Amino acid sequence: MTLKVVLIYAKSQVLRERAAAVFADEKAVKGELARDEIYPPLGIAILAAQLLQRGGYEVKLFDDSIEEMETLREGMLWADVVGISALTPNARRARELGQIARNELHKFVVMGGPHPTTNPEFFLESGAADICVQGEGDLTLPEVLENYTEPYKWGEILGITFMKDGEQVKTPRRPLIKKVDELPLPAYHLYDIPRYMRLMVNPGVTLITSRGCPYACTFCDAEMTPRQYRAMSPERTVDLIEHLLRTYNPPQMMFFDDLFTIQRKRVIAICKEIIRRGLYFEWACESRLDTMDFELLRWMRKAGCVKIYYGLESGSPDVLVSVKKGLTVEKIQAAAKLNREVGMYFKYFLIFGFPQETPKDHKLTEYIVTSTRPDSVCVSLLQPIPGTEIYEQLKPHLIRDVAEIDFHYWHGTETYKHPHFTFDELRASREELIKTHARVTRSLKSKLLRKVERLRAMIKHPELIGDWFEVRRRRAAYRSRVSSSEWRSTFDRTQRDSVALQVPTVSVD
Repeated sequence: MTLKVVLIYAKSQVLRERAAAVFADEKAVKGELARDEIYPPLGIAILAAQLLQRGGYEVKLFDDSIEEMETLREGMLWADVVGISALTPNARRARELGQIARNELHKFVVMGGPHPTTNPEFFLESGAADICVQGEGDLTLPEVLENYTEPYKWGEILGITFMKDGEQVKTPRRPLIKKVDELPLPAYHLYDIPRYMRLMVNPGVTLITSRGCPYACTFCDAEMTPRQYRAMSPERTVDLIEHLLRTYNPPQMMFFDDLFTIQRKRVIAICKEIIRRGLYFEWACESRLDTMDFELLRWMRKAGCVKIYYGLESGSPDVLVSVKKGLTVEKIQAAAKLNREVGMYFKYFLIFGFPQETPKDHKLTEYIVTSTRPDSVCVSLLQPIPGTEIYEQLKPHLIRDVAEIDFHYWHGTETYKHPHFTFDELRASREELIKTHARVTRSLKSKLLRKVERLRAMIKHPELIGDWFEVRRRRAAYRSRVSSSEWRSTFDRTQRDSVALQVPTVSVD
């Protein structure tokens, strides 16, 4: 008998509606309430692939970011078992969906993701779930589905929490999967990928080629993959890239790895394999400044990398130490210089609102931004997430349970009382930093300085001249491919609706 399973990615509808309203107003300042770039949720697509590979399951995927409630309800009615994935900002919505599926439609409900991992009681005690999965669900979900009608076996399943006789029962954590190459590729075919690309500012496809991060930042929830890094081999990674290019012909790809560049040799091997196979596409990734060196950046640029997003968080040495970032001002400046010399577009992710911050720390962050001149900055206000060290520090200052607040990492939402700033002061500091960055990087002087730095680097490293010609050749092939596809409007910004695309704007006046 085939078991019908629906997997849903929950999304806060309050934030979805708020963003839609703000971007429908042409006079509204864009940026602060910007909706996420909408990507197909890969977590549930990977789980779906695992079930399909085993056989005996029929699976449907639904993304609450783009689907309406009627569609979700129809999917839940169809299914025997409903699985829901929940990040902390979407926990209330996940609980709502779980209660509908379990109490109204009488379905068996499994919750997974970061919030069910750290706070299973949020769902179990409210009657929104029968079982919560802790950590990676690749092996746990199939075992749950094999035994979901036999509660007496649940205690033998690793990595779950459930209620028994009014008490919460938590089984030992399941060991993490070590060999990522042995996992099936995500079930992209269960999504309408072109539909997603039409919703994107920069149409493309996302992929995950590694899991985990070995660093210990106090604001980061690592409970899903406790500080253990595992990665696909370079060959498997490029196999996935080639499959996506042949299937969907996307203009670009975004690596959603927690930290793509942690293994230098692996990244260089991936870049060389992309070039060897003659694959022409642009891509972006997230990284740390202290993992970069000249040779690595050269290979990434030659292989089509056009953007690197760096988690910097702060320019204050004291803050960087207190949040266990492991960066120094010297490392930041050196790495930023390398990015400019190689000609790589780079962006900083910054956070205001760490509990120990003072106005002096904000000034130091401003100094780092003005002295290293990244192409872009994204400044969010700290949100203390359950399962993080900083959440424990800020517990006495929380307004209420974070999961009960409609917040977003980039939105201006007050979830705690800062010891040194009012919430309005934090917002004002953030806006001032964004404007300062715009003033510094948009000036003619800054643009000329960038060109001079690049020229000096080419004189010092003549191999960069050859790289320049190689990048131009590959980009010409890339443009030719995209220009003959459905995504040719990627190159014509005048034909794209900035309101519908939700492109942030910044006024420096």
